[in-house]
Amino acid sequence: MTTGDKRQHAVKTAAEQFLRYGFHRTTMADIARASGFSRPALYLLFPGKEQAFEAAVLHLNDILMARIERTLEDCATLQDQLLAICELWLVQVYSLKLGNPDAKDMDDLAFPVVRTVYARLQDRVVRILSSELPEAVVSPANLARLLIFSVRGLGATAENLAEMRDLTHLKVDLFCRALASGALRSDP
Repeated sequence: MTTGDKRQHAVKTAAEQFLRYGFHRTTMADIARASGFSRPALYLLFPGKEQAFEAAVLHLNDILMARIERTLEDCATLQDQLLAICELWLVQVYSLKLGNPDAKDMDDLAFPVVRTVYARLQDRVVRILSSELPEAVVSPANLARLLIFSVRGLGATAENLAEMRDLTHLKVDLFCRALASGALRSDP
């Protein structure tokens, strides 16, 4: 197995461990054991648990973003695109946390890597909004942030996955209606 293959295997295994046990309960020994590597071999790939966590979060984000890109190819409207992103990323994360409360670390903004993946998600929404909106509209970056974090915040009030989906659909619908009506235009 090449060093790249070993690293990829360790990243996938680390992701599984962090999703199952969270950052604080997962140890490098857990990752080493689950991956079949010795602890010293694992430390050759990652200097510490923080770097393993970062690699795992980025790996999982790459998977989600690839899925989003494939889905966006079939979306005809702005609302379809925004709903797809919210469903595949934000509702998926909510579902993950419901199924395994320890997975909440994977969405904890206290971790710099989690802020990084949210910034990447925001950049993707900005590209969509920039191509769909006239210049007179509020900054696409602010609109993207508004949408992403308002949908993310719905998870604090949703009582189950179905309600989270319903609230997400409502938020995206209201957001798109506000855009279409001009309610989110900048003052001249």
